[in-house]
Amino acid sequence: MDATNVLIVEPDPRRRKGLATCLSGEACFRIVGAAGDFLYACQMPILRQLQADVLLINVDQPEMIGTVAWAAIHFLLPSARIVALTAGNDVRTLEAALAAGVTALQGLNIDLDTLRRIVRNAAQGIVERDPQLIERVKPFLMRPSEEAQIHIGELTIDLQSRVVRLRGGRVQLTRLEFEVLAYLARNVGRPVGSDELLNAVWRISPDRGGTLSQVKHCIKRLRQKIRPDAATPQYLYSHRGWGYLLRDPLER
Repeated sequence: MDATNVLIVEPDPRRRKGLATCLSGEACFRIVGAAGDFLYACQMPILRQLQADVLLINVDQPEMIGTVAWAAIHFLLPSARIVALTAGNDVRTLEAALAAGVTALQGLNIDLDTLRRIVRNAAQGIVERDPQLIERVKPFLMRPSEEAQIHIGELTIDLQSRVVRLRGGRVQLTRLEFEVLAYLARNVGRPVGSDELLNAVWRISPDRGGTLSQVKHCIKRLRQKIRPDAATPQYLYSHRGWGYLLRDPLER
């Protein structure tokens, strides 16, 4: 029986090495490439000789939210099965992966025996998706179209057009500021820690170079924009010991 050619795309070098070691230990797998970036991986000379049967990819990267990266994957590896790994913190990542038709959708902390089984099954076209991840994304997949807009008091966040309005007037936000506000809006009423924001929005953790000052400065700019004067109610609160909280100012 021929070995399954596996291409690994994982931005974290330690995790990338761990995935490669896990799969290369079995004769039924052949690692044809391991890289932190998909487009870079596809430039590897070996891929011109050995097409990947399975793409094992960490989808918790900003470029994986849109359609361009997924289109590139299907164009460059048209016959490859896709095993997507994710922390599951961002619903948009889950939506994009499911829309792209991944064969398997699993958590980042999957145990090694399960990983080997899933990659083996994926090569045969067997669909396996973590029930907890599916439950997390289900309310968003089943929502009516109007729920693409989140209304919090007089603040409206349109997740599709990426437009924010306060009292009917448009609030000009940078891409990063919008991502932070949208994440807080999806978790309205719940304190969100700086570490969680770093992982979900910046896609980097403190142990990989992320800093709390990045979050703090972005929150400061965002607060100034959605509360431009003292007459505007406050929407964004600092929750000591927990993080940041977005809520309707009229609610207790």
